[in-house]
Amino acid sequence: MRSRQVSTGLSLSICMLFLLAPGPRAALRAQEAPPFFPLSDVHAGLKGVGKTIFQGDQMSEFQVEVLGVLRGVLAPKRDAVLVKLSGERIDKTGVVAGMSGSPVYIDGKLLGAVAVSFPFAKEPYGLVTPIEDMLSVAPTKSAASGNDQADSRIGTGPASSFGSFARVAGDSGSLRFVPDSAPWPVAQAPTAGDAQGALAAALRLPVYFSGFDEKLIQQYAPQFRALGLEPLAGGALTGAPAVSASAKAGPPAAAEIDKVQPGQMISMLFMSGDFNLAADCTVTLRVGDRVYACGHQVFQLGQTDIPFAPAHVLATIPALTVSFKVDDPGAPVGSIHQDRFGAIYGEIGDQAPTIPVHISVKSDLGRTETYRFSVAQAPLVSPLLLQLALVSAVGATERALGPSTLALKGKIRLAGGDDVNLDDVLVSDSGPANAAGAMVAAPLNALLTSDFPGLHIEGVDLDMSVQNQDRAATLDSAWSSKSEVTPGDSIDVMTVVRTPAGESFTQRIPVKIPENVNSKMLTLVVGSGSAADAIEGRLTPLASPPRDLHSMVGALNKMRRNNRVYAVLLAPEGSFRLAGDEFPSPPPSLLQTFLSDAAGASRVTMSSTSVVGEFETGPVPYTVTGQQTLQLKVISVGD
Repeated sequence: MRSRQVSTGLSLSICMLFLLAPGPRAALRAQEAPPFFPLSDVHAGLKGVGKTIFQGDQMSEFQVEVLGVLRGVLAPKRDAVLVKLSGERIDKTGVVAGMSGSPVYIDGKLLGAVAVSFPFAKEPYGLVTPIEDMLSVAPTKSAASGNDQADSRIGTGPASSFGSFARVAGDSGSLRFVPDSAPWPVAQAPTAGDAQGALAAALRLPVYFSGFDEKLIQQYAPQFRALGLEPLAGGALTGAPAVSASAKAGPPAAAEIDKVQPGQMISMLFMSGDFNLAADCTVTLRVGDRVYACGHQVFQLGQTDIPFAPAHVLATIPALTVSFKVDDPGAPVGSIHQDRFGAIYGEIGDQAPTIPVHISVKSDLGRTETYRFSVAQAPLVSPLLLQLALVSAVGATERALGPSTLALKGKIRLAGGDDVNLDDVLVSDSGPANAAGAMVAAPLNALLTSDFPGLHIEGVDLDMSVQNQDRAATLDSAWSSKSEVTPGDSIDVMTVVRTPAGESFTQRIPVKIPENVNSKMLTLVVGSGSAADAIEGRLTPLASPPRDLHSMVGALNKMRRNNRVYAVLLAPEGSFRLAGDEFPSPPPSLLQTFLSDAAGASRVTMSSTSVVGEFETGPVPYTVTGQQTLQLKVISVGD
């Protein structure tokens, strides 16, 4: 069994904790809440003890001296207790990464959790999060009062996305997802003289990877740091097999449940299998099957469902900056339900849903590698992790520099068979895996953040084939079988695409002229998916989001691809768009009906040109670029 290194960066370190487990509540050992020491009674000079595990399963105590209360030190109305720690192990290691959440007691009453340390301090000082703040993260009856409590002062994690929906095409309902230049916001590193910035940096939580390329982790480090995390590659995590999200796992063993005690390490399992990512901290309080840990947030996701497991501490290793624990996670025992500013909260016996992922990579050498893992269903976080896994899978066998082409086929399987299909060809001089990862992460992120009822992701299947050559073809010419058409007419548009080797091939696009067209001239833009996006984006730069899960899946399946040629039919007629639907050449009465309602009018997008049809070729083994514009004269029947 491989071990996992729990360490931290050069900033005020925060240790974490997380819980998880499926099983019958009746099997849980009864746990009673200890009395609490209120923050209002805290003053300098108080003495207390803390509990944590430095090795094995043996609980150790350390001494705590209260130096005072720092008001608003972590955030508005977020106080913390400044303490000095001591003890045989603490004197050698200082405050250890992985201790975050370690409970501190004064006169046998629970004060709170060790949450922040100072890596370059010569003596072990730290901050304790008051138990009041930790209890406030539970959305239902708290262990302290039995009253419904939800911390209204705390928001969810950063509002970030992989891009935005844009440009729904007329009759086809086509929608394209435009990725951002970076899938996550990039935070600027604080300067050395910025005290507040230094504190924020210190609050980053270390996360541990295995199966990932260390260079890739460093490449994405700014995105993780923007979320308050310090990515650490190279930790050897125990690889657990990916399990179907629909599989019914048995209840956890009583021995595993009993390990979830105050002072015990736990692991929050974001990924497991051929790729692993976990974050660790310490349990502060357990009452029955309810667990509070960390003394701070992880991703600050708000309400969530992440598996957690008890972790066995193999050793605590002293270091010059911040000492760290080496631990090994056990079997999942419950689910983390809240990830908030003051703590994480979970329940033993709950089974968190995960997404099974299967990736197959056929290399340029003709060999095929397969990867299986599961990822937690955490909006914004899980799509990024899947993207990193995909890039790592390709990077393990393929070159990173020089022209290469990646052909992707796959699907995001949803309950009920309403799947999102993934099919494209991507070309790059520095490896197309990043673009492929974003293409998969974008629709997954859209689904997870949609909040549509009935959403259940059963799995993600991806087949990729990589060739070390440039397969970027160019649209060379296009023409139509007729230059004069009648309403309801059918014509053929012929396209010639030229490959990098100088060869060419011809494709036919059947085009149907609408029956109700009133214009004398129509414009037919023939070109790549990006060219069609650009022309339609100029017409209607804003688009309404899908109204339900079915329409979202349909829109995702109609996203324009790189490996097709499109024909967009435009008419010089007014149109408007509402709730994702376009109404070309609307009757004045219909337009007046929508505009008469102030709420409806605010959601209407007007345009002087209508998209009256969109058509496309079948997929080709190339990425196609370029565009051509054709003009069609409309002749009424009888002219």
